[in-house]
Amino acid sequence: MVDLEQLIEDYLRYLKIDIESPSLNYLQRLIQQHLSRIPYETFSKFHYYKEKTNFVPALDVFVKNLIERGWGGTCYTLNINFSRLLSHLGFPVSLVRVTPGHLAIMVTLEKRQFYVDVGYGSPIMKPVELEAKRRHVLHGFGEEIIFIQKSTDRFEIDRRSNGKSFVKKEIEWCPLTEEDIQSDIMKSYIDDDQNTTMRRITAVRFNGHECYFLRDRSIKVMTYRNIREIQMRDIDKWKTTIQEVYQIDENSLDESIQFLSERGVALFGK
Repeated sequence: MVDLEQLIEDYLRYLKIDIESPSLNYLQRLIQQHLSRIPYETFSKFHYYKEKTNFVPALDVFVKNLIERGWGGTCYTLNINFSRLLSHLGFPVSLVRVTPGHLAIMVTLEKRQFYVDVGYGSPIMKPVELEAKRRHVLHGFGEEIIFIQKSTDRFEIDRRSNGKSFVKKEIEWCPLTEEDIQSDIMKSYIDDDQNTTMRRITAVRFNGHECYFLRDRSIKVMTYRNIREIQMRDIDKWKTTIQEVYQIDENSLDESIQFLSERGVALFGK
């Protein structure tokens, strides 16, 4: 039997934040702590795929792996479990589809609806009231995130770096349940070369004034002023650096290298 109260307490303790009554200020602090404490990463995605039990872990499994292995997840794992936490804390929440291949959260407070996203590896550090105005712009770590209303229930989210767009998606601003997005989750785990998420290692963590972006054997360290890159051609340096930056356990790193190797992706030779 899962002790739900203990589970919520453990989750919040990891975030280093106390239980409070639902409010916009509390929601913003929860988002900020989540982005700084819990990484976007694909190590756990490969593991959950191989287990083939539940691609999105239950809340108790998510919290256990968070504490014991340093895992976060990709958008489905992160945003679904954060929405579960918010719901238990008394926030009215729904899920929203973001196409292609993404998921976010709708939180309703005082009859106002806010877009929340802790699973995009992006510095969306606050709730965004999409319907308040046609265009919203957020900035952080060399990135510009622009929300533009396209219709009553459609919003474009455009991520830009150095003034150039590098990914655009469309928010379907319609409340959904976990059951409604099961097929989306399954698609995100398709094990073929067209699904690049399943063929490369990615991790993002925000730490104070720095953002660490891992892509296979390199980490970009971004601040509000500049970007530097760490190249890791040696597997031992790779493991040491990733454990220092992301606090991911070593077994997860070995599992991921093996997972990719079995699919013809060799990060460190054959």
